[in-house]
Amino acid sequence: MMLAHRLAEIHSSFGIYSEPQLIGTLPFNIVSDLKQVPELKYLVDFYETYFQHYKKAMDPSRNYWPFKRDDIARSVDLPFIGREVIEQGKAEYFFVFKGSLQKEEKLSMTVLSCFWIFEDIQPYQSFFDRYWPNTQNYDSLVRNLGITRDIAERSYVTDFARIANHRGTRDMKKCKELLIEEIHLLNPQLVILVGSEPRDAFRRELSLYPEKYMSVPFSLKGVPKKTQIEGPLLYKQLRERLYLLNKEKAQFLSHHADDRDDRN
Repeated sequence: MMLAHRLAEIHSSFGIYSEPQLIGTLPFNIVSDLKQVPELKYLVDFYETYFQHYKKAMDPSRNYWPFKRDDIARSVDLPFIGREVIEQGKAEYFFVFKGSLQKEEKLSMTVLSCFWIFEDIQPYQSFFDRYWPNTQNYDSLVRNLGITRDIAERSYVTDFARIANHRGTRDMKKCKELLIEEIHLLNPQLVILVGSEPRDAFRRELSLYPEKYMSVPFSLKGVPKKTQIEGPLLYKQLRERLYLLNKEKAQFLSHHADDRDDRN
């Protein structure tokens, strides 16, 4: 659980969670609810360790500034960490969304990406009713991004807007600093910036390191005409990149398995 410790240290140094979120007094807590899903026990175990370490690492003199409600964020969700990311200590894919519009009395998980590992989400409808009632948005997002179980298991999924200043507005500089620390820790092959805010914050990286950074829209609804036109092609390019990276990974693992068999 070294990853849980390291992430907790990074997150606590930026003070991203409130005390009610940490001590579990919110009426809706995604980690508590996920105890009902056997396949996600690994994630529950991870976060129970993470919370313990976060509380130990907290600076009691630090001020926590909650977000004012806006069109990007009004709370902070937990990131999703795939099983292989926890086992390997690194992520192949790092998804960055805009920010949580969840109500403050709920602790959710970024775009409910904990359910990306399931082909059929129907058995988990009650979770969506509690945290994200419109599953049409979820379905189209997963489809557009080309998410498979394999990709989900190797992914880290979080938000851009997680740190507010004393006025309750986004601290753009610190939001990016936090993401850079997570990227350095998890060393992903591909960082996928979903939506205009993450894209704008990482324009330099998108220009200098196109092999590592890629940007796509969150959806094609309510966006400028240019995004509506370009969006489908960007989604297609992302799906192709993910498919090729996943294929290369599978071939690499298969080759090394064959080598081990030969030695034995």
